[in-house]
Amino acid sequence: MGLAGTVILKGMVRLLKLLAVALLTGIGVAITYYVFEAAAHNAIDALWLNWIDTDQHRLLVVPMCLLLALMYFGAQHALDRTSERQESHGLGDAPKPTIANFSKILFLGFLSLLAGASLGPEAILVPACTLLGAYIGSRFFGNSSQSTKLMGAAGLVALFAAFFNSFIIGMLGLLLIRKQTKLQLRPVLIAISAVAAGSTIWLLGVLSSKPYVSLPPTNWYFNFRSLLGLIILLVAGYAITYVTGWLHRAASILHAAVLKRPWWLRALVAAAGLAALYLAGGHLVEFTGNKSIVPMLQQAAALGTDGLLWVVLVKIAAIGWSKAMGYRGGMIFPTIFVASTLVAIMHSHVPNLNFIYGLIAVLIGALFADRKVKILL
Repeated sequence: MGLAGTVILKGMVRLLKLLAVALLTGIGVAITYYVFEAAAHNAIDALWLNWIDTDQHRLLVVPMCLLLALMYFGAQHALDRTSERQESHGLGDAPKPTIANFSKILFLGFLSLLAGASLGPEAILVPACTLLGAYIGSRFFGNSSQSTKLMGAAGLVALFAAFFNSFIIGMLGLLLIRKQTKLQLRPVLIAISAVAAGSTIWLLGVLSSKPYVSLPPTNWYFNFRSLLGLIILLVAGYAITYVTGWLHRAASILHAAVLKRPWWLRALVAAAGLAALYLAGGHLVEFTGNKSIVPMLQQAAALGTDGLLWVVLVKIAAIGWSKAMGYRGGMIFPTIFVASTLVAIMHSHVPNLNFIYGLIAVLIGALFADRKVKILL
């Protein structure tokens, strides 16, 4: 075999090894997502809805927020003091790829969501799954290898596929690669990402996992009124991002005032504000919001435009408060709930408006505004 043949053979062997490790990464991401989502969802239901039933006994939201905040902030103080002065990044920051860091991210993130943070799991699972991919890659390629970084990126793509139970949306996660991992979109990255996303979707199908966000059925009718509604929703998405930023900055002022106080005092202040917002907004504004979209739509007619606008205002206040006061979680999934509420408002005036088109319009406006506000990502 000539020199050229040897080079080609080595390249093929390396590519096959990369694809095999990407397959392992996708399986690892699927298991991580499935276990974390089930644990967080079932624990929230068990504590907040079944054991205490805060939907019926609203004032019990106050002690629940206080006690669970003490658990979360106490665990953070014991396990990760360096993060006490840092807000959760929009998509999270992946530390050194070790099993200890992987476990710490998931454990503290779980406690934060259980404590009622009005934030999403993406800022918890993105760094965890990126770290997991990098860790698996390091076992095969070494810690400093470019291939290890590729596996971290593949973990991110596989997670987006898991969130929406969609291979296509997972691959669209490649658009975040440059921002999150600083890697260029090259054919080898696309190939291993496709394998990781595909194996994640396959395993979640075996486990009968559902998408993280459940959206209602929709129609594809479109007319001039629909176009006008989409323009208004685009502007509304732009506006709510600025309002969220203002509310977040206001909460950050209070957080700065208590930052040097004992951790338990910060926990009580954070919990008191969150409880007050949840009492003011009702159960629809609680937690991430992914499970509240369909109930909100079912109640939209009864709430009316004023009621839905109140839900939007309280929800974005709870999002800004949670982020500023040190809870862990991301802004994307709560923003999807806010966007869905805005679409419900518009739908009362434009009944034939396509829900998916409306949701996309709000999110485009929100992401465009975030280029200046810098709070969502």
